[in-house]
Amino acid sequence: MVTMNKKAQILLEKFYEEEKTWWRDCYGLHIAAIIILSIAMFLLILPCQIWEGDYTIVPMYIMLELMGLELDMRRYFQFREEGKIKSVYMITRYLPIARREIIIYALGKLLKRCLQLTGISLGCQIVFSLLFLHTVAPGNLLMPLLCCFLFPMVILGSTFLWRQY
Repeated sequence: MVTMNKKAQILLEKFYEEEKTWWRDCYGLHIAAIIILSIAMFLLILPCQIWEGDYTIVPMYIMLELMGLELDMRRYFQFREEGKIKSVYMITRYLPIARREIIIYALGKLLKRCLQLTGISLGCQIVFSLLFLHTVAPGNLLMPLLCCFLFPMVILGSTFLWRQY
């Protein structure tokens, strides 16, 4: 079982709040992530009943969401310094923070972002299906949970765990 060091997590939180040397790169990545995630969320807020059994849009949606979340989470692992891309661990290796703590911190941020996206898409699915179709189907609950929470947490979470820094 993986345990988290609360002291190291607090130290990482302070580090990411105070460290702004690579803010320009993170700002660009964050804007790109917002654009890609907003396109993906626009595709998912449409009620599932409108799709009428044609779920060819789902893989495209999942790829857009994974790409947006990867861009958004990249700031917790990499930064650019002197024209080279370096690992965040290179800076934090002199602090009492293990690589495992950086991964746990990033997984926590990913979980928070996935829960936000799931809540937004679930709410929009229910509201739009009630407003326009006057019914709520099980697909209105399952699609946001699968596409916004389960797939990104499993796919990106596993890449975070197996990534070498």
